[in-house]
Amino acid sequence: MLAAAQPQGADLLDRVLGAATARARDVLGGSVSLHRCHDIELRAVLDKVVFEASCVSQSDDGLVVAVFASGRDAAGCDCMVAAGRFTFSTFTRPSASIATRLAQWTPGAS
Repeated sequence: MLAAAQPQGADLLDRVLGAATARARDVLGGSVSLHRCHDIELRAVLDKVVFEASCVSQSDDGLVVAVFASGRDAAGCDCMVAAGRFTFSTFTRPSASIATRLAQWTPGAS
């Protein structure tokens, strides 16, 4: 996806993901891992962009963060520049499915 993006679009994508990662670190702690990108939309590139990142939900599978980026176009109108939804997890805590498999695992059984 990055290879096909315009340089400005790749920078915007990096900034959206950076805002999501920062929010995930605030909630989960320092070490986080991007587990899934549910949706991303890049609409326009503007000079002055404001990023808002919010936690949507948190479970054993991870933390879902939504990011919205907005700015003013040449006419002075507020518009959405980008949006995305991502799931983050910690490096130290396995996902619920891995934890379940580990709990059911019997060493030496085939």
